Amino acid sequence: MIEIATQIVDIVARILFVFVFFGACIFIHEFGHLLAALWRGLHVEKFSIGFGKPIVSWRTHGIDFQLGWLPFGGFVALPQLDPSNEPTTSDGMPLSPVNPIDRIITAFAGPLFNILFGFFLAIFIWKFGVEGPAPKSSFAVGHVPKEYNAADGEMRPTPEWEAGLRPGDRILAVNGEAFTKSWYEAFELIVYSPRGDVTLDVIRNGRHQTIRYKLVPNPKREGLGFPFFSAYEPTIVTKVIAGSPAMRAGLMAGDILLDIDGARIINTNHFMESVEAAGAEPIAVKVWRSGDVHLISGLRPVRTTFNGESRYMIGIQFKAARPEFILLFPTPWKQFTDVMTRTYKTLRGLFDRKNPIQARHMSGPLGIFRLLYKMFSVDFMTGLSFVILVSFSLALINLFPLPVLDGGHITSGIVESIIRRRIPARFAVSLQYTFAVVLIAFMLYVTYYDVLREWTQIRTSQQLKSETGRTPTVRENELESLFTKPEEWGSTPK
Repeated sequence: MIEIATQIVDIVARILFVFVFFGACIFIHEFGHLLAALWRGLHVEKFSIGFGKPIVSWRTHGIDFQLGWLPFGGFVALPQLDPSNEPTTSDGMPLSPVNPIDRIITAFAGPLFNILFGFFLAIFIWKFGVEGPAPKSSFAVGHVPKEYNAADGEMRPTPEWEAGLRPGDRILAVNGEAFTKSWYEAFELIVYSPRGDVTLDVIRNGRHQTIRYKLVPNPKREGLGFPFFSAYEPTIVTKVIAGSPAMRAGLMAGDILLDIDGARIINTNHFMESVEAAGAEPIAVKVWRSGDVHLISGLRPVRTTFNGESRYMIGIQFKAARPEFILLFPTPWKQFTDVMTRTYKTLRGLFDRKNPIQARHMSGPLGIFRLLYKMFSVDFMTGLSFVILVSFSLALINLFPLPVLDGGHITSGIVESIIRRRIPARFAVSLQYTFAVVLIAFMLYVTYYDVLREWTQIRTSQQLKSETGRTPTVRENELESLFTKPEEWGSTPK
């Protein structure tokens, strides 16, 4: 009961963090507009965080403040930024047109405050650190599938295999660009490859080689150009169960599993599949122990029935030696430039017809909420780092020179300063309404894929939960009992 209550409190805390920090990004943005508008003497009608009917509202200094039910944005009602030549208040009272410099300052203040807010939060990451992959400038290729199941159901050769990439190759650079965060960064560089052209610098048997291929959409990764190959992840024995075949054969905790019956072990799943495929036949395993390679032969898996599931086991617990995570302390400027670089690469990919990146791969408010919740589920600092990304991204996107965005107001202000007269109202209003419709349609489009993505993940989780129900995780004491109490075995080896 206490454990359930703790889980509920933890979930509520994560949701609260998501709402607080996502709302803070919007509040800071709109607050910047508000302060700039008051400073420049503009008439302010309303300040709202969220849309829809207000949860709470109040009026002070002639301004209506409210908190809306839909926490997917916010706004400051500034009639004088309306493109019409005769701005009026909500009561129909005429207002004087705002001069271009005041429009530019008011529009720019929102993104500026988001940038300042991002830098403020980035100081905490710089001070206390956030977990990330330890510096590693190369990695070994583990598995390269020969074929993949395309979206149309046809089996096609993978581009990496056709290009000549093979297990054991060590990748040093992607498209001539070195990386420092192991395969995590390398895979990202591959996804963002300009024109879909991938060049891998690899070392094979001590000799340098170049692998070139074209990206193709990966059906298992939402059609992105995500690699089909996987990185090699050493499998380390953490415990050998008393009385198990592994103990009798001589396996020891700390052994690194190298190969099974001459086939290289790529990762933990590959090892378990290989044991299951061997059945009750004896297997030979090579391990790395204290700097030497040892051959463990005569290792005979034993079939057991546990909670209705029958499978072969040898009696070890292990983990995959994934790239080590350490505390990183990036400077605020480094965090800002990383977001700018990623935003640039994403936009480049969107306009690159030969790269599989599409608009549907972007996330709207719902997707951002989901990712924020996921990040705060890891730890607070990881969640905070994503909030920083959101705040910086919100600033950069709003600076695009498109009508209805802040960048559109800035652009129109600059144009009016140059031509020294207002842009014709009919043209400006038509342009603004057109882009408003386009923006709403785009938000609905990405939200649809956010919902679809979420639904797919729910179905996958339910499937895994169902499979886990048939094949539960074996706790340490339960696993020991299987090898120390013969009556627990469902059948004897043949």
